[in-house]
Amino acid sequence: MASKNFAAATIRTGPTTGSDIMNKRRALLIFLFVSSASFAADTLPRDVRNFIDNAAECEHFAGEVGSDLPKRDHDAMIDNINRYCKAAKTQYKVLLEKYKGNASLVKKIKAGYNDTVDSYTED
Repeated sequence: MASKNFAAATIRTGPTTGSDIMNKRRALLIFLFVSSASFAADTLPRDVRNFIDNAAECEHFAGEVGSDLPKRDHDAMIDNINRYCKAAKTQYKVLLEKYKGNASLVKKIKAGYNDTVDSYTED
């Protein structure tokens, strides 16, 4: 009879408290939120993702340029700025025209555009 009680006492088939249930629900909600955000980024058309990446790189490299950089590093930064900013500025106009009938994509394209891309001029 003692072994029967031992077996029953060690078997857990599920959560036994309200906090266990809430913790599992919270973990599930976090997982779903993170995976849906990741999936949403993957569903953007490739040209829109490329534009958003170029605009971000443009802003990044523009923020890295400084007068204290050695000439070689400064020139490399300028090359990267020209590469990414020029591409993003060109892509922006093309994408707005291409997706003008898709308000959701236009909103995402405009959100990716930044002041650095807007003010870029090739020297």
